[in-house]
Amino acid sequence: MAIFKSRLEVPAAFAARYLRRVPPARVDVAVARQDAVFEKIRLRNMSLSKYAMRNKTFEADDLRNVVGPAASRRYVPQGYTVRSGTDHFSTTPSTGRIAQRSDRVDHLALVDYAQSVFDELVDGANVPAAFIGTFARAVDLATAAGAATPLSFGVDVAGLADAIFEREEIRLVRANAGMHQALTQAQVKEVLDELAAVLEVRPEGKLFGLHALADGARVGTVALNRARIALRALSLPISADVEVESTAYAVGQDDDRLALRRYLDSRNGFIVLFDDLALAYIDGALFRDEGLADGGAAFLRYLGTDPLLDAVTDEKGTFTTAHTVFDPDSTFGVVVNSIAAGDDVLLCDDLGDEWADFIGLNSTSSPRRISFYHAKHGELSLGAGPFHVSVSQAMKNLGRMSLPAEPVARKLPGWRNNYVSGSGVQTAVPKIARGTAAGLEDAFEQARNAPDAIRRVFIVTSSLSRAAVEATFAEIARVRTH
Repeated sequence: MAIFKSRLEVPAAFAARYLRRVPPARVDVAVARQDAVFEKIRLRNMSLSKYAMRNKTFEADDLRNVVGPAASRRYVPQGYTVRSGTDHFSTTPSTGRIAQRSDRVDHLALVDYAQSVFDELVDGANVPAAFIGTFARAVDLATAAGAATPLSFGVDVAGLADAIFEREEIRLVRANAGMHQALTQAQVKEVLDELAAVLEVRPEGKLFGLHALADGARVGTVALNRARIALRALSLPISADVEVESTAYAVGQDDDRLALRRYLDSRNGFIVLFDDLALAYIDGALFRDEGLADGGAAFLRYLGTDPLLDAVTDEKGTFTTAHTVFDPDSTFGVVVNSIAAGDDVLLCDDLGDEWADFIGLNSTSSPRRISFYHAKHGELSLGAGPFHVSVSQAMKNLGRMSLPAEPVARKLPGWRNNYVSGSGVQTAVPKIARGTAAGLEDAFEQARNAPDAIRRVFIVTSSLSRAAVEATFAEIARVRTH
């Protein structure tokens, strides 16, 4: 079915009951043809972590020249624009929207266009462009039934918030004494905060129960059908009686308002993760990231090792007024003595307005290098939580890697002092581990103005074993093979 609409919306309840969308893989065949040049793509992360970058958009004349494989992993395409010859096409696979940029045409031309799209969707046998294959790909949900078990469930809170605040398409309401009242901004925040909690999925016969991680309470159910995952129940204390209205109507006048659970189900507004780490159910479709199937080679090349980290017992070490260097068995000491050995300027920026634990500059390499080092220590673990904390800290300071002049000028006096520990010990450890106080300002200015400077971020931690990560990826590949 093709729907050409202007000021017309298909009710969500009608669509959920009577319509089934074309699988995203078929849309790719119809739109992302072999000769297609990708100009824009919008991506959604496969993770439920609040520390992950949820969405990102790339736009260029030809994305193949600017988006590498590392930027593609663990991301699902939610919409893209391509050009094929002189024609321009765009699609949003999650909604079934396919468009072609053209001059205004009459209805018979629209019929011909729809028929040509039908032919591609139904009979198209071409393999889609290689570029789209670098991202997670849609797979048949039925083929995963029985082979993978759902483990985690999360509402797409960001998408819901955008519909409320950014696009202003919907509002949240509650019934009070027979009248519906719109939730205040504070009440909406309470609802969104509650929905942001990740829930554990447990098998319960033909259904799967949703359980709170804190106390194990059962708060909902999902059903794995052949075509989609359905949210059958969701009852959380704050949001249980919340309903969703269209903003096209005055408050209380939308006769097609839906309970929040039904709205999320009809819009596929949730994510489900599985015991097969390569899988994620997003926007009503199952996606597989093949980057995990090759033993994690694309990921492992970003993990380096250093034998000095084996002896680390603390992040910063102990401090006395007599200390002149960081303890060699601390992560800070390993950064100074080994990890950042190639930097001719290295300073400690720990505590206060912290950009990184250490900032390094290399003026002898060509091109110059600017390095931020984030040092951590902990028990060996493959848990995502501690590692994500380090990642989020690194990500929020990426903008500082341009070394803006005014903030650097404000920080220079502090960098020329000795290190003061978090407990207030005035040590004799210079914050400038390498380089000179007199040459610091000039070193930063030269690095800032270098047009080809390479900017690097290191998370230096004793809590992650590369061998353990490699073994885990190998096991993932082995299980999938068998």
